This record gives sequence, structure tokens and C-alpha cells, in this order.
Amino acid sequence: MPFRPLLAAAAALTLAAAAAPAHATDTVGRTTAEQRIAGAQRAPGAFSFLRPAPGQGYAVRQDGVGTARDGREQRRRSLLYFAQLSDFQLADEESPARVEATDPLELIFTAAWRPQEAIMPWVVDASVRQVNAFAQRSPVRQGDGSGAGMALALTTGDNADNNQRNEAEWVARLLEGGRLDPNSGSSDPADYAACPPGTPGPEEAARYTGVQDYDDYAESAQFYDPDQPAGPYASWPAYPGLMDRAQRPFDATGLKVPSYIVLGNHDSLVQGNEDATAAIEAVAGGCAKSITPSQRAADPLAGLTASTLTSDPSKAFLVPPDRRRRFLTKAEYRRIFASGAQKDAHGFAFVDPEQARASNGAASYYSWTPRPGLRLVALDTVSEGGQAGPSADGNLDDPQFRWLTALLDRAEQADELVILLSHHGPTSLTSTVPDELAQACSTSDPEAHDPNPGCDRDPRDSRPIHLGDDMLDLALEHPHVIGWVAGHSHINDVESHARKAGGGFWVIRTSAEADWPHQDRLIEVMDNQDGTLSLFGTLIDGAGPVEAPPAGTPAAGLDANQLASVARTLGYNDTQAGGGTGEGTDLDHNVELLVQDPRRTAPNIAPGRKKPKLKVAVRPRRVRAMRRTRFRFRVTLDGRPVRGARITLGRGRARTGRRGRAAIRLRIVHRGPARVRAGKTGYRRAVARIRVLPRR
Repeated sequence: MPFRPLLAAAAALTLAAAAAPAHATDTVGRTTAEQRIAGAQRAPGAFSFLRPAPGQGYAVRQDGVGTARDGREQRRRSLLYFAQLSDFQLADEESPARVEATDPLELIFTAAWRPQEAIMPWVVDASVRQVNAFAQRSPVRQGDGSGAGMALALTTGDNADNNQRNEAEWVARLLEGGRLDPNSGSSDPADYAACPPGTPGPEEAARYTGVQDYDDYAESAQFYDPDQPAGPYASWPAYPGLMDRAQRPFDATGLKVPSYIVLGNHDSLVQGNEDATAAIEAVAGGCAKSITPSQRAADPLAGLTASTLTSDPSKAFLVPPDRRRRFLTKAEYRRIFASGAQKDAHGFAFVDPEQARASNGAASYYSWTPRPGLRLVALDTVSEGGQAGPSADGNLDDPQFRWLTALLDRAEQADELVILLSHHGPTSLTSTVPDELAQACSTSDPEAHDPNPGCDRDPRDSRPIHLGDDMLDLALEHPHVIGWVAGHSHINDVESHARKAGGGFWVIRTSAEADWPHQDRLIEVMDNQDGTLSLFGTLIDGAGPVEAPPAGTPAAGLDANQLASVARTLGYNDTQAGGGTGEGTDLDHNVELLVQDPRRTAPNIAPGRKKPKLKVAVRPRRVRAMRRTRFRFRVTLDGRPVRGARITLGRGRARTGRRGRAAIRLRIVHRGPARVRAGKTGYRRAVARIRVLPRR
């Protein structure tokens, strides 16, 4: 189970004592160990601008997973250094398929709308520029004083907000660089033929048309309009023209290192909840956008059906249509990233061909080794059944779980360290919805755009569905798993999971770019060369000034850095996900996480350290020679079953399952004792004896 110790009992917390200089209002090239960003204590109806704050050093955590040995700072050597970005939730804020109207209800959808959402492409670009500032050299020094170069960056899901083509294309452009147009709305007059009279024409497509501009519709005070803040936003700063400024095309910087993608629920489901159907897709590309909550107040999820999105034309306003709002199948999503400059398709080229064939092109999970001896495993935790509510959280279907089990076995045999990557962390793997509850497919062609894009293309049975406990058990059964990096929860959080026999792994979650504190994390695996490893996590803020432009500044003149700064300030003040919700504790920020090195080939093993010893039980324990017998085995460690142990009895071979059990049917020829051997990488072998009686 997760272990969250008190600060005083956990480990040493080293603080960077020096306060940020008064002039240090920019963040570029500064980690949060050097400078943090803070705001005033929020009060109802008040608005707080941000300011620089003193940096925070590294919390050294052991938690029974590893031991901090003296002198490791002079011995440590980098094995892998990478960046984690998560939860961009790039939103086509003008799309009729969005459900901002449910946001004020605060029943379930408390993030259906964000005051800074139109500026998110600029926020992500600022984060990319900050990651690039640390690409050449890690902020954590090796024993020889040098800093390792960054190998890669990864996004742990929810890159897009609504499973739309245009959103995914924005993600690809931000990662690779180049011209990006963050606006939507068609400039082709022919696309307006089916729209009702009064629909804004192509000339409006270049501007913002949405819920944050009260010139577009008759509602008031429900959302923050930077032209005329009102209602609960009356104390918020006015930035005249901000929404239109956010729609302008710009040149995205692009990452200096290869980037890899993990799918999240918002990448694959409508609003991160519902499987995409033909009816909802027709709404998305059309002209009518709902602006009031569903009348079925007892059912806040009703807004995710085509009928409720269009049920009352008097409670909608008209927007320019756009065919690029088409929803994506998983194959279409992967193709967007395969069409760019990165030859491995941002990881999707590593999908196992056998899994791709068996799933009819649905499999989007993969693994690769960016450095010899270290394997990264990108999981697909999307609850593809798409039932609004539970499917916001995740699961693993059985075919993927079996693939993962076999992969972890092979990694141990190869003596590879393993880090799992997923959108949902283990505490968010709670959806029991099977994939088969999605709409049926209309075509068997895995490359085609199905009329129901969210249909279940995988012919394999998804059941039994595997949740967080299954995944934790599986990881604990494989000592070479040392880390699990995830997003989804929009919070900085670090949890330890210790194995009874010693060692364990760390779950590292990093806050969303979409919400405060809008941070990313630099992660590095260090070999301390004393039988332990250290996983360093260093939080970084996006590039740009800490202090946003003053209220009343015309937005037309704001540059890219200033736009990102405005978005960060709005995010801090968001009443639903602002200051106090996503930061985590001091033990979740800048961390050094110790873990026992499970490798057989580790350069130095700590004195007195022994591999844990397995125990094997066999039934029956007495047989007659030449009589064919079914032998049953159970392998345990400290009373807990061990999956994947190899059983050998004569010429018989077997491997234990989830309950640590296996069976072999065999005829023993010679009388006398017969030995049963049970082994697994990282453990000492167990032996049991069977008494073989003379043949009758």
C-alpha cells in the first residue's frame, strides 16, 4: 500500500536557503530548487497576482524502498535523464461538442471549462522552451560534477481535450515545432451551407467565438470574459481583446529531444468520458453550441449525448463550423504522429506487430529501451467502453495485461530496469467498464474512419478488466520495476511501494499543464554504485515572467511569454483548480527517491545484501515410479504468491500464474528422491523433494 510518511520521520529535507533575487521575475533556466512562484492566500471574490518565492531543495526519501548511503553524491552516475509533461488538454474552445455549460453545476465536471483554456497552446509552448533550457545538462550533478544530457521527453496523456483531429494536430506541432494555428472555424463559405441563418460567416472564423465573449451571446457572468469581467469575476483583471489575441497563429518552438506519447482519456474519448459516435461527431462539426446546463439537473452527465447538446436551440448560440473537429480513431491518432519528423512516430512505431494484428489495429501500448539496460513501458489505460463518469478513470484490458506480464518477465531475464508510463496512476485505475460497451463498429477496416470513431475495434475479450490493485501486485512481483510515472490527477504526488523482501518502486505523478501549478518534471535515474539507485524528480515552471501584465493592458500587444504568464495567473485564481489544489506537499516536489538496485549485474552490491529466497511447495510429495502423475506447485515469498516463477521437475517445465500456482503432468522413471526447482530473476532459487517409491 502507498506509504506517505510525516516530514519529520520520512527523510532529510534539504532547502535552498537563498531567496530569489528581487529582479528574478523570469523562470527560464531556473528550476523550483532555485525559484518558485507563489500567490497571496485566495479570498472569495479576490484576485491575486503572482510573485517570485525562495527555491526549495530536494527531499531525500527512503520509505523502506532503498537506503541512502553516505558518499553517494561522489559515486552516482546517470543512467537516464528525461522530462515529463502532462495533461495539456488543448481545447478547441469553440467546439459545439464541449460541455462548458455543465461546469458551473460543479457536480461532476469541475474542469469542463477553464478561464485560461484559450491560451493553453502558448502555455505548452512556454513549457517546451523551459524543457529545452535543461536539454543540454541536467540540474542534478553526477559524481564527476557533470550533468547528463536529456535523452527524451514524454507526455503522460490528455494532450488533447476532446479527441478532435484539430486538437491532436496542435499537439504534434507543439512537440515538433513549426507554424501553429490555434483557432478553429472554417474559412470556406461552402461549409456554411447547412448552417441556420445568422451563423457567423468565414470572417468570424479568425476570431474567438465562445463562452468567454459576452458579445457572442446573451448570457452573463457565468464565465470569465476578459473584455468585461462580471459577476464572480468582477475583481479579475480586464485584458481587452485577449480571446481574439489567443487565436493568432504562431511559430511553435518544438522540443530539442525526441518525444513520446502516452494516451489519456481526453485523447480517446469525447470530453474524456464518452465513446465518440456519429451523432456527437455531427454536433462537433456543426454550428450550434449549447450554453446552458442540461435541464436534467439530477443527471449532469446528460450533456454528453447528441440530443442534450442540441435539445433547445433557444439555449445555444451559433459558431463557425469546422470539419477538422472530427473525432479520431486510435489508428488516426497514431497516424498524425507518424506523419511528422520523428521516425519512431513518437513511440507508436514500437507497438508490437503481433499485438497490432490481434487487436485489429487498436493496440496503442508499447515499450522501448532508450538506454541499454533500461526499459520504458508506455501503457494505454483508457477505459474504452466510454461510459460517462466511470470512464474518466482508467483500466487495463486483459490482452494488454497479459502482454505486460510477459514483457516484465523478459525484462527481468535480460536484467533490465523498468519504468512504467501511463496516464492514470494506480489510484485512478478504477473503471470496471469493459471495452465492449462502446458503440459497435460499422467497418472492419482498421485504417478507416468509422462512423462511430470510438467503437471497440479489438475483437479480443477485454475481460477480466484489471484495476489498480492488479497492477500494483504485478509490479511488486517484478523487482526490476523501479518506477511508475503518471499524470491524470492534476497534482504533484510521490508514493512509495515497498516489497516485503526488500526494494520496491515509486509512483511519480506530476501536475497538469492545464491547471495550477502548470508544472513539468525533470526525472533522472542515477546509479549510486553501492547497491542502490536514486530517482531524482525536479519540478520546473514554464518559461515566461512570473508577474503578469497589469490589469487593463491591451492584449493585442502581448508576446508569447506574456500570454503564458497571464494564463498561469488565471490558473492560480481558478476557483475550481487554482492555488492549493495541485501543488502537493513538500515531499512531492523536488525529491531524491532511493530504491534498492535489483540488477544481477549491478556494479557494486552493498555488503551483506542477499537476494530474497523463494519457497516452493509441491503436491503430491510421494509417488510411484513410472506412474503418470499431475504435480501441483505453489511458489511464495514471505507467504505471498509469486507470479512468473519457473518450475523445473525432470524434463517438465512450467511457470506460475497470478496466484503463484503451476502444474506439470509427468512420469518419473527412477526411484529415489526427485528435485523440484523454482527460480526467478532477482531471487534465490527454492528446492523441494519428491519421494519416488519403487514401481509395483
